[in-house]
Amino acid sequence: MSTVALRQEAKALIDAMSGAQLRVASEFLAFVKDRQTDAATLELLTIPGFEKSFARGMQDIKAGRTKPWRRVRADV
Repeated sequence: MSTVALRQEAKALIDAMSGAQLRVASEFLAFVKDRQTDAATLELLTIPGFEKSFARGMQDIKAGRTKPWRRVRADV
């Protein structure tokens, strides 16, 4: 997804938020902007195809294509 498309999606989500939701989102965005990338994140980003796979997973979550973890791992 391009940066422009991501910004448009974020703006649409922001425009639909209540005041309380907007406050939480703003705090989260500030946190993300200010935090330094840690070693684990850098390691994940070096895995070929990780970003596309992560984005696909996020789309699956939004679409409700998930399973409860207890059904996947009954031994946990």
